[in-house]
Amino acid sequence: MQAQSPALQRAFLSPTFAQACERANGRAYVAVLRDAGAIRGFFPFQFRSVWHQRLRLAERIGGGLSDAAGLIAAPDLRISAALLLRLAGLSSLSMTHLMAGQELFGLDAEWSEISYFTDLHNGSDAYFAELLARNRDFVRDTERRQRKAQNAYGALSLQDAGLVTAEALAHVVAMKREQYRRTQVGDAFEAPGNLRLIETLKDSSTPECKLVLAALVAGDQILAQHLGLQHNGVLSWWFPAYDASAQGVSPGRLLLWHMIRRAVESGVKLIDYGMGDAQYKRQFSTGTLRMGRAVWSGANTGSLLARAWQSLEWRLSRSRVSKAEQS
Repeated sequence: MQAQSPALQRAFLSPTFAQACERANGRAYVAVLRDAGAIRGFFPFQFRSVWHQRLRLAERIGGGLSDAAGLIAAPDLRISAALLLRLAGLSSLSMTHLMAGQELFGLDAEWSEISYFTDLHNGSDAYFAELLARNRDFVRDTERRQRKAQNAYGALSLQDAGLVTAEALAHVVAMKREQYRRTQVGDAFEAPGNLRLIETLKDSSTPECKLVLAALVAGDQILAQHLGLQHNGVLSWWFPAYDASAQGVSPGRLLLWHMIRRAVESGVKLIDYGMGDAQYKRQFSTGTLRMGRAVWSGANTGSLLARAWQSLEWRLSRSRVSKAEQS
């Protein structure tokens, strides 16, 4: 089913990812949709807590670590959100990162955000030739930064980890957490369950959901790293991190540049940068998609309770943020 729809070819929608979520944190499920005995689709979801499970209040599987969500089905399946909730036994479902094309199944988003990607099916040489024609200033500036980095730190090389070790994983996570602290952005690894999921994925990689790590190295210094998930030829751009001391040469940009150069060797044919806008995404991208957000609810008492609980959680969250800002 994933092979039939390009938008579904993401590691976050694979069986491996769903099984890793269950092993790491529990409360992960996949609804199997059948018609006349034949399997017609799969819908993965999870419950954030025991109370959410009792209220049947679900979210996308993987929670905040998942960059793609939705129904995995044959292209001809049609279903409404209300029917999907009823078949899955859910009162309410909060969805973000809803993949493009879900509306063809009948699952409409309430609003959407832009998502960028780099198509490398024609190879790296063709991509850079097109990039030079489209944005010569960006290419020349990147080449200048690369020369500056080599003069300052030594010859640059890209190291791809065929097997992500515990030591390498700990290093990239520490670098990313330092970046979170430095930029005052919420720490994705503050929740222990998120780190457990990453560690579980390290030990359960398959071609459909492979944890990959690339590092831009100069001498003994790692200037930038990227921890991602790869589904066959589709790489999801997940956790990039860079050494702040090298910020003047744009190490994150240089890392992505070198990864695209090595895309064919790495088996990468498309890089998906996930939901959200950023300058580097616009500069490197070849196209865009729309990723949706939605809150689907049923029309029963359980749904009313679930919505009331959601409202209470939102108010408590806003209260904590307000107090933190005042302090």
